[in-house]
Formats: sequence, structure tokens, C-alpha cells
Amino acid sequence: MKKTLIALAAVAATGAAFAQSSVTLFGIVDLNVRNVKQGGESLTSMSQDGIASSRLGFRGVEDLGGGMKAGFWLEGGLNPDTGTPTGLMFQRRSTVSLMGNFGEVRLGRDYTPTFWNHTVYDPFGTNGVGSSLNTFAPLGSGTSTLVRANNSIGYFLPNFGGFSGQVMVSVKETKADNTPNEYAGLRLTYAAGPLSVAVATGKEGATEGFTESFKRTNIGASYDFGVVKPMAQYTLAKFGSAEVKHLVVGVVAPVGPGNIKAAYTRSDYNPAAGNGDANQIAVGYDYNLSKRTAVYGTYSRLTNKNGGSAFGMSPNAAAQTPNGKSTGIEFGLRHAF
Repeated sequence: MKKTLIALAAVAATGAAFAQSSVTLFGIVDLNVRNVKQGGESLTSMSQDGIASSRLGFRGVEDLGGGMKAGFWLEGGLNPDTGTPTGLMFQRRSTVSLMGNFGEVRLGRDYTPTFWNHTVYDPFGTNGVGSSLNTFAPLGSGTSTLVRANNSIGYFLPNFGGFSGQVMVSVKETKADNTPNEYAGLRLTYAAGPLSVAVATGKEGATEGFTESFKRTNIGASYDFGVVKPMAQYTLAKFGSAEVKHLVVGVVAPVGPGNIKAAYTRSDYNPAAGNGDANQIAVGYDYNLSKRTAVYGTYSRLTNKNGGSAFGMSPNAAAQTPNGKSTGIEFGLRHAF
């Protein structure tokens, strides 16, 4: 009680300093019962992140005057089915920013420009058994920047009539010719009314010892007709002579208090990639109990073909076999705060 009174007194005494600032606590808890069948076995588990990634975070903004603001964002992933046994680490995002009419300069660990199109134009947001990334691989490069990059310097353009963009470079911090976290990329977007279009490209580091870089370029688009929102994305990725062409076509349609979602994913690998091809079909429905709480169900079927591909779903029932098939179904509850 005494510590609480002291803290309140300190805040009251420095009220002017806090008047221009705000700090927000936020998070998501998403848990489900999931069944995955693959490799000739079936596994039912308590899983998570069916339609959103579970997280806990803190973000804040300070008004510096003259149209300039400073901000921070610390966000860590959670394992709500068991709790996070090693404590919370802010590896989802940990950044500090300066913002103004010039746009935003952002430093720290953040999402890469080439990841955004994967998730924005995926009806399942790259979550759960329906994620379009179930069949996408970094071609043996070992890059760690498929989603995020450490030690990054990013610049976000201000919005000009619907046009905007993001540029990112991650600091190498090693003498190696190529490192898994090395990254340089950009993304240009247009979003006005019901139309959204974005294109991104990036050069990403590989495991030490490789002289090649993993290169990825993708484009995505969606159009909201009100009764239905179709979307599509296409990614071309290369590592040396290995190549993958990744296509996703999907739709989100509001039905009642929720949304029906469906997506078809196709990944074509050339022989140099060491994989065959893989397709996935996914359907789902989210039922919103409120603005922050939803129940949901998703079903997907993944098929490997044309050689050595062995993509599967997580948690794995068993190791996937080349040309094997997987099915996944989950029913869950998501709450945001």
C-alpha cells in the first residue's frame, strides 16, 4: 500500500511530464483443440494461435511538440496452453521510433517488408492449420528473416493519397560474408477505399558458409465488395539455382456476426530446390461474440506431390513422408485486450 501511495504521489508531482504521453498494455490469447493427421498417425492436442498469434505487449507515444512524436513497442509471444516457462521475451517486436510529417524512423527487431504480403493477403493471416506458409520454405538457405529481422533500421513513408512504403536494412554485426539475419528490402503499398495492393522485394542472408543470398519478391491485392473480399498473392523466391513459386488465392465473406474464410495455396519448387510441389485447401469460420472475443473453426488439407516434398502441419502427428498428405482441424477461442 505504501509503495502504491508513493508511486501515485510521484506521478502527481510530475503530471506535466506525463500529460503528453500514453502507454498501452495489450494482448491476445488464442487457444484451440487441434487434430492433425499425417504420416499415418493422428494427434489431438491443445494448441494455440488458430486465427491470431497469442501475445503480450506494451506500446507508448510521447508528443515532442512541433508535430513530432517518439514511440516504443515491446511485444512478446505467449504459450497460453502451458504458460511461458522461460519468461516473456520481446521477440515479436521491440522497437523505438521517431514520427512526424516526414514519416517514421524505426529501430530494433521488426517485421520485414517481404513478410507483410504473406500475412495481409492470406484469409487466415498465416495462423493455424490454414496458414499459407505451411507449404513455403527458404530453400535451404537457413535465413532467419522470413518474418522478422534483428538490428534493423526502418523507414516508413507518410501516406500520399493512399500510397505509402517501407524500407528496411538490418545491421550485419558480424564479419561473415553472409549471415542468417542480414536483410535489405522494401515494400510499396496503395490502399484507398476497398482496394489494397502491395509489392515487396528483399535480399536476405543465409547460414554462414553460403555465398548466395535468399531473394524474395511478392505482390498481393484485395478488393472489399462488402459482401465478399477476394484476395490473392504471388511470391517468387530464389536461393542459388533453387526456386519456389508460391500462389495464394482466397476470400473472406461476412456471414452473420462472423466471417467465412477460404484459401487455396500452391507451391511449385524446381528440381534444384530438392522438393516437389505442395497444395493446400483451407476453409474456416470465425463467430464474433463481441468486438474482442471470437470462437472459430478451421479445416485444411495439404497434399505433397511430384517428388520429394514433405510439408506438414504442427503439432506433427508424425514425420511427414515424401508425397504424403496432411489434414488439420481446430476449434478454438480468441480474446483480445
